[in-house]
Amino acid sequence: MRTNINLLFYLKKRSNYKSGPVAIYLRFTVEGQRAEVSTGKTCEPLRWNAQAGRAHGTKEDVRILNAYLDKLEAKTQ
Repeated sequence: MRTNINLLFYLKKRSNYKSGPVAIYLRFTVEGQRAEVSTGKTCEPLRWNAQAGRAHGTKEDVRILNAYLDKLEAKTQ
């Protein structure tokens, strides 16, 4: 029997957000049940690609962040 699992990385701004980096959260859905956890990483909203669920750019810090998110995604599958 197959289990349907969906993953989504997104930025979660707090209600008192003014500027600066925002926390990255991972939402996973298993058979219609949602849960979300913080990844412990942050990203500037202007550098975030919501469709891809990753930061965009070629700098070293962006590559390290995206590699970390890829590792988290691999652990869940």
